[in-house]
Amino acid sequence: MKNKLTANLGLKIISLFFSFMLWLVVNNMNDPTIDRSFSNIPVKLLNTELITDSGQVYEVLDDTAVIDRVTIWAPRSVFSSLTASNIIATADVSELSSLDTISIKLTTNLSSGDIEKIKASNDTVKLHIENKKTKTLALGVTTSGMTESGYMIGEISTDQNLVRISGPESVISKVSRAVVDVPVTGFTSDISDNAEIRLYDADDNLIQDSRIVQNIKTVGIRVTIYKTTEVPIIFNYVGKPADGYEVNGDAKGSISSVKLAGKESILKNVTAIEIPAEEIDISDQREDYMVTINLEDYLPTGTFLADTSDKNVEVTIKIDPQITKELVISGDRVEVTGIPDGYRATISELDSSITIQVKGLSEDVAGLRASEIRGTVDVTKWMESEGMTEPIAGYYQVEVDFGLPGSAVVEDPLIVTMHLSKVEE
Repeated sequence: MKNKLTANLGLKIISLFFSFMLWLVVNNMNDPTIDRSFSNIPVKLLNTELITDSGQVYEVLDDTAVIDRVTIWAPRSVFSSLTASNIIATADVSELSSLDTISIKLTTNLSSGDIEKIKASNDTVKLHIENKKTKTLALGVTTSGMTESGYMIGEISTDQNLVRISGPESVISKVSRAVVDVPVTGFTSDISDNAEIRLYDADDNLIQDSRIVQNIKTVGIRVTIYKTTEVPIIFNYVGKPADGYEVNGDAKGSISSVKLAGKESILKNVTAIEIPAEEIDISDQREDYMVTINLEDYLPTGTFLADTSDKNVEVTIKIDPQITKELVISGDRVEVTGIPDGYRATISELDSSITIQVKGLSEDVAGLRASEIRGTVDVTKWMESEGMTEPIAGYYQVEVDFGLPGSAVVEDPLIVTMHLSKVEE
């Protein structure tokens, strides 16, 4: 029996070897090894807390956390169930090199015995690592556009006034301010909305960087819109200048009107700003009187100045010396007018020439000529001043009106006797 088993042993071994090779050839012919490539395979970073827990942040450079192409060699049958999602690419931060690079490890979640070879087009992840910085900024608010004509922007408020940002020190250090902008074009009523917070550098350049983390991205805002209207300013005054002096013209302000703002329901009842007379006292003044008035002290309740630069108004009252001029007027230049129907009026005891002293501002008195002046007694006006509704015959003491211009007045009024009588039929 032993001789039979060992007889032709060499031939038997050769036969076994060729049988195995034949099996391999047949097997490869039925399920040959092929290669296939997969694109854009993401790399998962492991143990990133080793960076973040030390107060630093990182940035992946050059998109190296995505492998452009991964090529796999395996039997054809493997690829029937292998997709890009089966490829696992990792880079462990604990293996970070001095050049801030990490080697990429590739595997699949299929049986490792089925994969013959895996190769990536790039085999490292490049990082940029720097210190983390946190900054708290006060929120500013700006408006853009124009409200409807006749309206203006009032108070602006936000439901939060601070924003906290964090990120790479090189980026956060550039952030100078945080602002929300509110468009107001065409608005005539209050605005309530949410606005996006924007970050700017010292040169007012917008900063947009995905590495910046904000505790809030938007903030609630409220903008009050006020109605505006232009109203005149009325300057009242009390007192009289010193003897021999007179007010020349009206009180004049550095501005004669001002724009007010407020709610429309209030403004519709405001027609003027009136300065009380007691605020401007010209008693015994011998020269121009000037005073500064704070308009805000006299604004109607619920209104305010649309332009705060209009707050202080310089008020001037011009005061000039009087002059006196003597005029001799012919008696026949005094006449009676406005006589009621059915009545006659005459003036008695009137001299042929009348001397009057006229005083007033030089501009009103200096040019007066006696030949151009007439005196009148207007019976109708006199009756009105006396409260008479019907004429009553009799003798009356009446003042002659010389119709003097401007500030000119007769120092001692001329009083004459007027006889009012009924016309006999």
